[in-house]
Amino acid sequence: MAIKLKQDVGAAICKKLIMILKEQIGEQVETATAEVVDDAIIVRFKGILPPAERMMAKNEDGMELIKELKGKLIEKIKPLLEQAINELTGAEVADIHSSFNPETGERVEIFTLN
Repeated sequence: MAIKLKQDVGAAICKKLIMILKEQIGEQVETATAEVVDDAIIVRFKGILPPAERMMAKNEDGMELIKELKGKLIEKIKPLLEQAINELTGAEVADIHSSFNPETGERVEIFTLN
């Protein structure tokens, strides 16, 4: 039963975070997966770069620009992400770690919980 519950929580987290990314910073996510591991939730988003950003990511300057922009955008919406995790899990978020790779177009968010 706990496995099903973890799957349900993971699916709900993906759905909610995809909506936040789309509404708040305009990211279109192709796929998302979430794993609950002990006191952490790891969410992996694939395919978040639109065609123009994929073109920019073909050179070093473009990659750095996209990475900087995406980093600043995610910092602005971290309170919304934290609130969503809190509402969906009932647990308080202790910290959020973000990583974005412009070469692969993937974003990873790790939420550590109290």
